[in-house]
Amino acid sequence: MPERTGPMLRRREVMSALVIGAGAAACSAMSSEERSAADAMASEEAAATTLAALTWTPGHELPSIHPELVPRASLPVADSSERHTAYAPEMPPAAARTEPAVFDVDLEVLEGVCPLDPANDVSTMMWGYRVAGDDVVCGSPGPVLRGRVGDVARIRLTNLAGNSMAHNIDFHAVTGQGGGAEALTVLPGEAATIEVRLLYPGAFMYHCAFGDVPEHIVRGMYGMFVVDPETPMPHTDHEWAVMQSEWYVGEPDGDGIAELDRDALMAEDPRYVTFNGRTDALTGDNALRMEVGQRARIHMVNEGLNLDSNFHPIGSHWDAVWPEAATHEVNTPIRGSQSTLVVAGGGTVVDLVGLVPSTVILVDHALVRTFYKGALGMVVIEGRDNAELFTSTAAAAIGATATTGATEAPATDGATPDPVATDTVSIPDGAFDPQNSDRAYDPPAIVVPVGTTVTWTNDDVLPHTVTTGSSDGRAGDPDGRVDSGDMAPGDTFAFTFDEAGEYPYYCTPHPWMQGLVVVEEA
Repeated sequence: MPERTGPMLRRREVMSALVIGAGAAACSAMSSEERSAADAMASEEAAATTLAALTWTPGHELPSIHPELVPRASLPVADSSERHTAYAPEMPPAAARTEPAVFDVDLEVLEGVCPLDPANDVSTMMWGYRVAGDDVVCGSPGPVLRGRVGDVARIRLTNLAGNSMAHNIDFHAVTGQGGGAEALTVLPGEAATIEVRLLYPGAFMYHCAFGDVPEHIVRGMYGMFVVDPETPMPHTDHEWAVMQSEWYVGEPDGDGIAELDRDALMAEDPRYVTFNGRTDALTGDNALRMEVGQRARIHMVNEGLNLDSNFHPIGSHWDAVWPEAATHEVNTPIRGSQSTLVVAGGGTVVDLVGLVPSTVILVDHALVRTFYKGALGMVVIEGRDNAELFTSTAAAAIGATATTGATEAPATDGATPDPVATDTVSIPDGAFDPQNSDRAYDPPAIVVPVGTTVTWTNDDVLPHTVTTGSSDGRAGDPDGRVDSGDMAPGDTFAFTFDEAGEYPYYCTPHPWMQGLVVVEEA
């Protein structure tokens, strides 16, 4: 007989390994009383074996890092004021207690069409999770869960009756068959519960592991489970959750729906790579914010499916990195890193310190993923300038070609070009590139009468701002008169000028981009 090969066979073999249960030896010959007695003895022996394995004894190469286990029956129920779930980028607060407890998490499975690339009106069918009873309609990424080493988490999963597929959850934070996936497999309309002990601290992925596991993950069925160490981590002013993932979809149809592209999936060539499930999750109004002098901690998981992440903060450093999100106190963080590698299905914990006012750009430094596929986030740092850390003395000229229907020669003497009479300005494709500073706003200078509403449209691939004030090409000084905030690709911003005068402006994250509005009395 020829040897059986092929992807389908391999998938069946993998799934068989995932769902096979420990201790599945047949015992049909036993009576019910004998089975009960045998089960009780096996349970006692398993408990004793487990406790022995968690205790270091001479002869072991390394001491155990497991917590001292309090018997489950002796654990108190966590106070009802504790929060154990949140939606990224928010994090549930760490529990204030110093002893383990039992807490409950109740999740529901969602299926539905959700926005993926809002700037281009692209949506796709997403599967995901929400906290039971919430009015959340898009469940990718799933809720951020949080507990403490030594805790017992009681996790209930309900597959809503209107869904079409069976689903489950494999928790990387869980020690047990398939991370709990087999025990939590539920058909539409069903529910199941597991009770699990949290043994290792860190930031862990969870995901659906039913059926065609890659399809369930690339449709958005993933989340993060943060387990705090017994010894609290250093103080931080902010905590955020960031999850990177890949979307293997084709061209959107006439309704803007992009279907799963299996050829791209098999080639490991995603159309989109995003933070927190969509291209605008951490930009514009969704940008993360902190103050100069503050410390922020990012718990980051790379949900994959396939690509490693090269997590980098443009314009700053990771002040501290806990590689692979291994936050046990025996592990020493790396200090002052430029980028950190996060493998598919892995995580990291990084600290960012606000040292100067700026917009730090979060990227996967495999930059095609950022510039063309959506892996972009922003951390806006506000506060006082610090000339000891960053200053500039160079001046930048605007120099631009005005677009009036006829082509004019670009300014060559460093002067602002003559204003064009128009009330619309484009931020064109490629405006972010310093080599295109002469046409970063098109037209770069306009003239309007008092009372005119001017509209800017971001036609570039990166977010930008319209911020009045002065810029030397390396840093800007806002005057507070006009500020669009972050404009995601495709966004517009409109402002009505009611006072005559000159309004020079620039882009906050790209201060070499400069423009001018001249407002004249009607």
